[in-house]
Amino acid sequence: AASPLGEADDAITAAWKAAGGDTSDLGPKQGECYAAGDGFAQDFVHGKMFFTPATGPRSMMGAVLDKYEALGGPAASDLGFPTINEVPGLAGPDSRVSMFSASDKPVIFWTSAHGAFVVRGAINAAWDKLGSSGGALGVPVGDETYDGEVATQAFSVGRVSWNRLTKAFTTDPPDLAKQLSDLQVPIDPT
Repeated sequence: AASPLGEADDAITAAWKAAGGDTSDLGPKQGECYAAGDGFAQDFVHGKMFFTPATGPRSMMGAVLDKYEALGGPAASDLGFPTINEVPGLAGPDSRVSMFSASDKPVIFWTSAHGAFVVRGAINAAWDKLGSSGGALGVPVGDETYDGEVATQAFSVGRVSWNRLTKAFTTDPPDLAKQLSDLQVPIDPT
């Protein structure tokens, strides 16, 4: 009889082999597939692959993986599991991004100049509408900060703030907020 661990191992192994196996960006396997949170993981010389039946096998490495694990990874963070393999970001070859399964569809975005940061919730929706890493705000240069009901995140070319009570965005530069006036952001009660 098939087991969840066996199915995860089969799916991860197939994805790894399709990517080139030992010669892939992940390199050779290290150890066996194991339970991780509500899913499974496999270590490789240069990264990890995570699996749930809903997300499939998804790989991460380097600073994006380090940030994910520093936040608790699949067992203790509220990001969920990766929904895409880590890929280059729109900011060029020195950027990487991975998306996650939490309801607000957070991302971890990394650049060699600034490091790895989580962009999520209303700020992620605004950043995405403004062109994400290839748009008017540039790339994240810090994680969200909070001042009462206002969340703010700095980017390489500006910042965006979201007031969860008024449901209004403010931006620097200020004219970007006009582009966000019709953006509907679902509020997560937690």
